[in-house]
Amino acid sequence: MTETLTRVQPPKVTAFSILVAVGASLGGLLYGYDTGIIGSALLFLQDDFGISDDPGLLSVITSITLLGAIFGAIGTGPLSERLGRRWTVVLVAVAFIVFAIGCGLAPNVAVLIIFRFLLGLPVGGASQIIPTYIAELAPKHVRGTQAVLFQVMICVGTLVAYATGHALGTHAAWREMLAFAAIPAVVFLIIMLMLPESPRWLILKSREDDAAQALARVRPAGYDVSAELDEIRSVSEPKTGSWRDLRTPWVRPALVAGLGVAFFSQATGISAIIYYAPSLLALAGFGTSAATLASIGVGVSLLVFTLVGMALLERLGRRQLVLWGLPGAVVVLAVLAMVLPWTAGAGAELSIGLQVLVMICLAGYFAFNGGSLSVMTWLYMAEIFPLEVRGRAVSLCAFCLWVTNFLVTLLLYFAADKLGTGLVFGVLAVVNVIAWLFVWRWVPETKGRSLEEIESSLKAGTFAPRVHIIDAPASDEIGARP
Repeated sequence: MTETLTRVQPPKVTAFSILVAVGASLGGLLYGYDTGIIGSALLFLQDDFGISDDPGLLSVITSITLLGAIFGAIGTGPLSERLGRRWTVVLVAVAFIVFAIGCGLAPNVAVLIIFRFLLGLPVGGASQIIPTYIAELAPKHVRGTQAVLFQVMICVGTLVAYATGHALGTHAAWREMLAFAAIPAVVFLIIMLMLPESPRWLILKSREDDAAQALARVRPAGYDVSAELDEIRSVSEPKTGSWRDLRTPWVRPALVAGLGVAFFSQATGISAIIYYAPSLLALAGFGTSAATLASIGVGVSLLVFTLVGMALLERLGRRQLVLWGLPGAVVVLAVLAMVLPWTAGAGAELSIGLQVLVMICLAGYFAFNGGSLSVMTWLYMAEIFPLEVRGRAVSLCAFCLWVTNFLVTLLLYFAADKLGTGLVFGVLAVVNVIAWLFVWRWVPETKGRSLEEIESSLKAGTFAPRVHIIDAPASDEIGARP
């Protein structure tokens, strides 16, 4: 039997609410920059440190940040339950500043690797806490748009890294490339010090007056926050859940959906393709110059289609956006699998026409996968879990995401080099099919539902794809004054 939920009309979005979302999302820019800039810096630091003949060491320098992100993701959740969402983000900002400068000043390879690992801690921490912080402050009808700003900023950070690497590359200034991230990190820190704490966390800590003040800051003047606070209280208990609470039967549907989305967001290959785009194109028969130029196009297309996905997110919904997008990703990956070589060292010389087709298919992949599954991932993990375990649950999902990212990144280029790029893209096409099936079977819609409505559906056992939502008349608006 299909359950129908009534969705009430939410309050208007204020300029300060937008500032909260944009300011907190700067952590995503730092994430994108710090993971993207190493590609350009490696071209120059390998000569300074005399490691140009050691590809294994170069791979360690590149991937060690992802390893640090695994620990950052799993550790930030419990920290945010204890210190609060805002102060945890502040600590993340401080870590970005300190470790970026440390990378730029590293006197040798060993110190650089240590600081690259430490830099992964705020990268992973940002991915866990920032979408949660934004989701807990945003009005529910724009929660998707505001939380997805984090993903948009990751794309912006990647483009800034490409541009900075190009600008400073003429001077071989790899230290400046790495340390430059400290500048936007300082701006990020200053903004976070001016923003409010999550009212939901404050309710969890029985700080009712502080919660009311925080909520009032991000809602329109004259808006009565009491009804919204009552809704938060109706599903919240003044305690913090434990890791064991994640195993309770009523939380399990959210955990399955969250972990699955986290896993498939990386298993479908998008992050690894971004990291290795120039190398994969070179293996596929592109010249070095063409491959480097094409990688900039990859960054641009990813940003454009992330913005398109962001625009469609609240119109189509999280689930529907992915169900419409992934079939297109399967098609273009299948075409790439047919065009590119299936053997190691094939040395394929692609015709101009086939090179154009490869670029169109890569752009299509970023449109269909990057504009759907990647857009909703961080948002979805931040909104589906009950308040008392949200920090730990999102940490566990982020941990799953970063482990998958690390392993796929570690294996993808090796597999493409030893087995052929065509085979790799064929496997990714199959994984995208499996991801579609998972979303269809296990991922419910959350569009237009408050975090408390989602939690109530979990407790009622109705957190399932069969739930539909209808709009209520404007007179039922939560918080509206009579």
